[in-house]
Amino acid sequence: MKSNTYLTKFANAFVMLALISAPTLAMAQNFGDDDDEKAKDTRSAIGIETGLELYPRDKDDTCVPGALQIRVNVHNVSDGGILKLELFGENNFLKREGKLRRIRVPAQNGPQKVCINLPLPGEYAVVGYHDKNGDRRLKKAWNFKPKEPYGLSRNPEIKSLRLPKFSETGFYVPMEGIDIDIHLVDL
Repeated sequence: MKSNTYLTKFANAFVMLALISAPTLAMAQNFGDDDDEKAKDTRSAIGIETGLELYPRDKDDTCVPGALQIRVNVHNVSDGGILKLELFGENNFLKREGKLRRIRVPAQNGPQKVCINLPLPGEYAVVGYHDKNGDRRLKKAWNFKPKEPYGLSRNPEIKSLRLPKFSETGFYVPMEGIDIDIHLVDL
């Protein structure tokens, strides 16, 4: 009889843990990539030079003041690995099908500037992380919290295990573009 009580308590605790971590799991999965895409391209010159899996389709754009682009200053980056940024609109925010653009560049020490050209002014959000070992995957802990530095536009402080909302990270980009700062957080 006692073992049945312990089993019930264990099952209830497991269900609660699953409910609490499900949103974080969804965010962690969306930071992953499509492995089959890698086979379609050859590495870019910078990818060959650095020994990283970097492809021409993931290259950042040339920064031009006054152009319709987001000029992102990423802080708390160290040498080695890949800095990855993803651009989203409000629709399907943080979901694979909502991703408008993906940028991967070699990570460099100190603040790093990455530019993303846009087709139209409007509301956007940027998320990113520092893939320290360059394996193109965000490392996650047992509870699906990121183990590598990550950040979001407008730098919201996420205190609970939940996905950030677009209203916390979104910003308006005018015709002359915008400069933003993302401070990577290492848990």
